[in-house]
Amino acid sequence: MKNPLYKRLKREFVRDLAKYIVIFLFLVLPISLCAGYMIGNDSMIRTYNEGFEKYELEDGHFSTIFELSDDVYSKIAEEKKITLNKLFYKNEENSVGHTVRIYRSSDRQNVNKICVHGEEGKLPTSDDEIALDRLYCENNEISLGDIYNVGNKQFKVTAFISLFDYSCLFKNNNDTMFNATSFTVAIVSDGAFNLFGDGNIVYNYVYRFPERYDEKKARTENTELRKYLYEICLTQGAPLNDFLAKEDNQAITFSITDIEGDLTMMLIFGALIVGGLAFVFALSIKSQIESETGSIGTLKALGYKNGELLFHYLILPTLITLFSGVVGNILAYTLLKDYIVGLYYHSYSLPVYTTYYNADALIWTTILPIILVTLINVVILLQSLKIPALNFLRGNLKVRKNKKVVNLGEKLPFMTRFGARVILQNKGTYLALFIGTFFACVILLFGLMMTPLLEHYKTEVINSLIAPYQTVLKVDEKISDENAEKLLFTQLSFGKDDITVYGVTKSGDDSKYLKTLEIEEGKVVVNGALNEKYGFKGGEKIKLVDKYIEKEYEFEIYGVQKNEGSLIVFMSEEQFKDNFKEGEYFVSYLSDEKLKIDDALVYKTITIDDLMTVSNQLADSMGDVFTLFTAFSVILFILLIFLLAKIVVEKNTKQISMMKILGYKTREINRAYNIPTGIVVVISAIADTLLSQFLIKALWDIFLRIKMRGWLNFYVAPYLYPLIMLIGLGSYIVVYFIESYKISKISLSETLKSGNF
Repeated sequence: MKNPLYKRLKREFVRDLAKYIVIFLFLVLPISLCAGYMIGNDSMIRTYNEGFEKYELEDGHFSTIFELSDDVYSKIAEEKKITLNKLFYKNEENSVGHTVRIYRSSDRQNVNKICVHGEEGKLPTSDDEIALDRLYCENNEISLGDIYNVGNKQFKVTAFISLFDYSCLFKNNNDTMFNATSFTVAIVSDGAFNLFGDGNIVYNYVYRFPERYDEKKARTENTELRKYLYEICLTQGAPLNDFLAKEDNQAITFSITDIEGDLTMMLIFGALIVGGLAFVFALSIKSQIESETGSIGTLKALGYKNGELLFHYLILPTLITLFSGVVGNILAYTLLKDYIVGLYYHSYSLPVYTTYYNADALIWTTILPIILVTLINVVILLQSLKIPALNFLRGNLKVRKNKKVVNLGEKLPFMTRFGARVILQNKGTYLALFIGTFFACVILLFGLMMTPLLEHYKTEVINSLIAPYQTVLKVDEKISDENAEKLLFTQLSFGKDDITVYGVTKSGDDSKYLKTLEIEEGKVVVNGALNEKYGFKGGEKIKLVDKYIEKEYEFEIYGVQKNEGSLIVFMSEEQFKDNFKEGEYFVSYLSDEKLKIDDALVYKTITIDDLMTVSNQLADSMGDVFTLFTAFSVILFILLIFLLAKIVVEKNTKQISMMKILGYKTREINRAYNIPTGIVVVISAIADTLLSQFLIKALWDIFLRIKMRGWLNFYVAPYLYPLIMLIGLGSYIVVYFIESYKISKISLSETLKSGNF
């Protein structure tokens, strides 16, 4: 005989159609998002890995202050058995002050080849043509055929390009963040390259080993090469200015590290969402069982086994999860994949990618959620179905009675006590609401906090700016500006971070720019960003490393100087010169205006625009991601409150019907059932908003310390707390009206049918 339980599935589905639609949407969103990320990530990663050989990527590069002679150039290639190529570039400014790093197209024929985007793009062949980075053009609304002014010269834009050695537009490797808005790489013809003066030329050389080494072997070879280059370049009068292995080059590695990290984050994110939904499923089914105690008790008395009942109550959740997985994957392959890839292309200067479809997306986003939902539901449902049939027939689903009933007293009004009882009787459901609200608050706070955090960072950097201009010279040259203050300058490493070390000639009252800096002889002062990242204490020692010669320097920390942006160590000029010999450091000057000095002598100039790069670029590249997180968290908030409020009403359908028989109006019943839910929502929103910042702060510190160079101080704008609470309250108000309508439709016959008076 056909199982009569199957006949009930359609009726149960239609009766709870709204609930299943909400759960379906709740599942489709994370599944499609995770599947889209997996497909997009996999395609980007495989395209990146193929690009090593396709574009003949360098194994590293180095630059010298002066050009190497042909003899030394050949000697290096021959003795170290490497392929060496000149890849000189010039840093010029365009008409709006953006930095343009210009390369010759001929230098990129055999190494770091050029990827041209679009069929219409053509590399420059005449001296009045230029090819610019695709992302930079997108950010600055530059089109093919536009006239582009750089270095007081006009060029016609003929192509949008991406360079594999600049997949992330870092102007300097020690920058905290890349800059695709006011920095770009460009390709011109040899003739056009010669039109620019040599004042801003960088003598850059790229090398490739005879074969691609694994990471361990590559680091060994790079260390030996770095030591060799440091010695030979110094003896030849062209000191090594920079050495950077491919593995340490943020312009190459930052994008792929971020893409791979995002994939892991999204998988965890999806697992948490689906796990939470499984819990909601279980609560929903448990509520359904409580509303059908009589029917289930009758079926158990007729001989139906727990396994048969369990299978019945798992059918709809499993089918909904399966259907959600199918729809989610369809959306992922058709819409979300392109959206995710678009986010990456809006952040990074990646070459043209190829879409690769993989089975992992189906496994992770469809099969595993079904298994997860099923397992959690089985565990929770078995606990309910173990209750004897007689208990079901009596409507008593508690195996153990409460040892002690909470005495609410008689002084409280009846409806107040009734509402309190509703909360106590549904404490499990409200606990789920609290946990779910916490998760929603974490996502919501993260999405909302980033824009004000970056604005706060801008303010902090401006307030702690040492001087409007800091000019770093290639050689120690006397300058005419008597008000400029001399500052010795070098760079060392601490962990994965590049640390700027300053030898201070003036400080305190003697200085115009470092009035608050107090230095004790023989000790150093760290800036606020470095102290915040690593938590140094007074008297603690810091070990810095010269990565060129692997020499260690140990300094005792005296104090902290309030200063954001780069990671800095200050020391006296005497202590600086005791540790670093002439030729191992640069001389820089602090000034209010740009120094009047030959550009050929200037290594680089640091202004406030350079310090603003981090926040501006993050806001531009991550804005869509923040919006996505915010929108999703608001939807999550509303759906979660709706589901759990609905469960509370369904669980108490007979009691609500009895209240109607006793003459209570819908408004009064709302006070008894929806208002308690509202109280829990408000309390949860307040508590979870305050608690969520601690979790985000912990994750923020871990992420920045492990993954990101430099530092961004954690900051939550005060106005976000009431805003999130208002969003939670607004979500509840929407749910309140929906559930009020549902309460108004509950029939008086529900109690009469149950026979319970």
